[in-house]
Amino acid sequence: MLAVSARDESDPAARRQELENRNAALRGQIDSMLSDLRRRTAEIQEKQAEAAQRTHEITSEDGLVTVIVDASGTLQKLELSPKAFERGTPDRLATTITSLIREATGTAQQSLQADFAGLAETPDLPSIVDGAPMLQDFFNNTPLFTPPDPEAERAARTGEEPPSRRADPDDDLDDDFDDAYADGRRPW
Repeated sequence: MLAVSARDESDPAARRQELENRNAALRGQIDSMLSDLRRRTAEIQEKQAEAAQRTHEITSEDGLVTVIVDASGTLQKLELSPKAFERGTPDRLATTITSLIREATGTAQQSLQADFAGLAETPDLPSIVDGAPMLQDFFNNTPLFTPPDPEAERAARTGEEPPSRRADPDDDLDDDFDDAYADGRRPW
């Protein structure tokens, strides 16, 4: 049973006005959310159309193999130079092709994730209804799978060290200083 204050009982017109004001405020919030949803839907459709047209092309360091993938990372075209069969072994060529495809696929998938990451955000219920659960708690925000790391693929193919990802870029300053000093060079 609802508890009604003495003021509400004595002034039904004021109570009705208060309810109408609260209703109008709630309608305003819902209209704002619907407007935001329409805007986001249009943005997603626009980005989907752009992504559908995008391709990613990766060429081997020696220029003998080129792969082209679509926005999802699906192989669209594989180009082999006539010299690709003259240099190296079939195993080496197969390894290069596989690595290039993985690099291009990783690049495409990372690009898609970056393009659509901000569009997946939704307003939370507590901002509309006090005490409501947060919708984000019901969804797993991690991707279904982790795409191949393009830099790691390139590094494995070329035999080079992949770029390090230090948390603090200033950490390597002391190392460079110490290494130079130990080698007898002046670090400045």
